[in-house]
Amino acid sequence: MPRNLKPKRIVIKIGTNTLTDKNGLLELDIIQNLVSQIARIKNNKDIVIVTSGAIGAGMKELGIRERPKEVVGQQVCAAVGQGILMTSYHAMFSKHKVKIAQILITYNDLANKENYKHLANSLERLFQLGIIPIINENDPVSISEIGPSFGDNDNMSALIAGKIKADLLIILTNVDGLFDKHPNDKDAVLINEVKNINKKIETVGSSSSNLGIGGMKAKIQAAKKVTGAGTTAIIANGKKDNVLIDIINGKDIGTIFYPKKIRGV
Repeated sequence: MPRNLKPKRIVIKIGTNTLTDKNGLLELDIIQNLVSQIARIKNNKDIVIVTSGAIGAGMKELGIRERPKEVVGQQVCAAVGQGILMTSYHAMFSKHKVKIAQILITYNDLANKENYKHLANSLERLFQLGIIPIINENDPVSISEIGPSFGDNDNMSALIAGKIKADLLIILTNVDGLFDKHPNDKDAVLINEVKNINKKIETVGSSSSNLGIGGMKAKIQAAKKVTGAGTTAIIANGKKDNVLIDIINGKDIGTIFYPKKIRGV
């Protein structure tokens, strides 16, 4: 059954597992594919991209084959990779005549009322100018946040979606959505829709990943946060062709989490 989605303001979270290969190295062809789709769906929509991938880009540049376990090693990779990642986004969006802006934030920027006010003003002006903000965590100075605070940007994307009153949060990963058991299990069944994120759903989403920080559990928590505030959330496979276009066109893609209330009510 087609989904009746007509979002005007969308947050798209592109996770580590979407942007990198099995070794954690950045896959530019994936970025190119997603950029092309975003350019096509942008028509009169406010879009925010919350991206991972800086560490993976830095690893590739530095010739590191496995994601560093120590925080400082991750910070170094992120510092090297952030510019590379944004250069890639800029080059690819430029082909579609779409302008982008980079915003690096820390947890305090969303938690601190004054800091958030400035961030919100910047985002609103960028929307007015038709520019897509690309947000990432400022890893080199966010010592604690590389790990648990933002959870591979899942929590960050949920916080941003709530703050800007987004209609839709799309969380892209490397699996087709939420399954009733580990997706590698041959008997696993995709859960197409969730109307209530209860303990059973949270238990099902307790898998993890060695590339991203959050795994499915963090994505479920992000969905729970935004649906409680009136935003629809969808978890889908970012490596699939036309995934974003199909979602916006209402196709039955991924797992949809319906909002618990209508925004403003």
